[in-house]
Amino acid sequence: MARSPAVTDAQISRALGVYAGMVAHVLTDPQRWLGLDEDPPPSAPFPRKAFDALKDRALGDVTPASAGWGGQPVQKRVDWWVTRIGISAGLAAATPRFAGALSDRIPLQAALGASAAGLAVCATAREHGRTAPADWVPLLARVLFERELPPAPVPGDEELEQELARDQAPAEDGALAGAQRAARTVWQLARALFGVQGLLDERPRGSLLTRAIGKLPVVGIAGGWLDERGGIRKASKETAKLLR
Repeated sequence: MARSPAVTDAQISRALGVYAGMVAHVLTDPQRWLGLDEDPPPSAPFPRKAFDALKDRALGDVTPASAGWGGQPVQKRVDWWVTRIGISAGLAAATPRFAGALSDRIPLQAALGASAAGLAVCATAREHGRTAPADWVPLLARVLFERELPPAPVPGDEELEQELARDQAPAEDGALAGAQRAARTVWQLARALFGVQGLLDERPRGSLLTRAIGKLPVVGIAGGWLDERGGIRKASKETAKLLR
């Protein structure tokens, strides 16, 4: 892919430093920032109970909060994150595809997709023992933008917490609470990448077929989710390859 001369390495480093620091908070407390851990009440309608059952089957019983998490094979832990990010962040990133091909003209779409793929990069690195957010910056630059960058400074925890909570209203109770939380988090992460918009289309993507479906009105959200989920998986695999 051609390198965009409009975005400097210094700009990328600053943006990814903030982004990586924010992601560290998200990965430390995924229930707070990505939702999906809420169990539906007995009175919940069947569709919500069915979705919860499918989600539990996909994610399994062992999570990062479980005592046995560290005893799981690295790849199994990485796969858990890829699935989790694909369900929550991937769906949030695909939501603008409801407009079909028009979404490609919305700068927000590329930023949301890049923020979801970047989550997979950081989660994969974390499970491989790279736990410092500053060390995620070179991986993010390589996987998302094909740039070679050194580790970058990360803002302090208080500033990062403020960035993540910025303009966020409390999520409503109910079936959509987890989805709302994930969407708002992906939006906050995407804002950190607005300064490098000229590079966001270079992010990992899914297949040409899913991209084509994503350009159709209404059903584009399904194709968009498959597209972003494919990009999330590619980002994780490329990160693991770089770490090896």
